[in-house]
Amino acid sequence: MIKKISLALLIACFSFDLSAVDISAEKIKRKQDMHTLSSGLRLIQDGIIYGQKSILLSGVDMLKKGEETLLSAHGEDLKKYLPKDKAYAFKYAQATGKRIATYSNELKEMVEKDADYTDITNTYSLILNECAGCHLRIRQK
Repeated sequence: MIKKISLALLIACFSFDLSAVDISAEKIKRKQDMHTLSSGLRLIQDGIIYGQKSILLSGVDMLKKGEETLLSAHGEDLKKYLPKDKAYAFKYAQATGKRIATYSNELKEMVEKDADYTDITNTYSLILNECAGCHLRIRQK
């Protein structure tokens, strides 16, 4: 009897630890993907500041890569992470991701067509505002 109880407790402990590891792995991957987005934004900004088309395009590509994987790879994880009282949060994040993708495409076209850097900077500002707006609305205070 005592062996059975001990065995059941041991199994329960291992099950709990494994689920905690899975959640941690999801969180780490999500943070890595957010870091990709952040790095893309930095590269775009550096490309604008230094007038380097190649850096700017690398930043746009990195931003698009991060945006594509974030919601598709972390949808269920994000639903667990988002606050319960903000039911709109995931749909809002999806809509924000679509707007970021649209602005990123516009930005890439502008750079490839050698548009004025003032216009490029304005489009970059739209992307940055989408990122900041989503984080401000979704994160718990």
